[in-house]
Amino acid sequence: MKAVQIAKYSKTIQTRLCDIPVPEISDSEVLVRVKAAAVNPLELLILTGSVRLIQDYPMPLTLGNECAGIVEKVGRKVSGFRPGDQVYARLPIKKIGAFAEYAAIDQSALAPMPTGYSFAVAAAIPLTGLTAYQGIVEQLEAKPGSTLLIPGGSGSFGQMAVPVA
Repeated sequence: MKAVQIAKYSKTIQTRLCDIPVPEISDSEVLVRVKAAAVNPLELLILTGSVRLIQDYPMPLTLGNECAGIVEKVGRKVSGFRPGDQVYARLPIKKIGAFAEYAAIDQSALAPMPTGYSFAVAAAIPLTGLTAYQGIVEQLEAKPGSTLLIPGGSGSFGQMAVPVA
């Protein structure tokens, strides 16, 4: 399968398109045929090594933190997903790899794709939604009746922050 990888951390973007094996899945994982993957600032932080002290990845590394696709295969202990399901995911930080034709994703990181959404739209939801939730609910501890200013409410973050708020 094709995958976008880096061979080392670098301050300049040095990705390469590689042929690698389709990943094997564990009993709790789902093999997803990736239809769309989102690109966000986290990819830049990872490929430049800026987050290496928090998460140092073995090389070569397939990039990509969030995606949407179709379930191809499920592990023996997987429940709630079956081949053909449309799903989206924020991949666990220790096992990224959405910039590939297939990704092995733990079932706990998957969700059914919202009805009527394209794969591209669904792929862009997980990290932005998590950021909005963490910022408003966990950091600001906003309560019902609070007033919030969300500058750039029509941008990607704002489109997730407004409904969360």
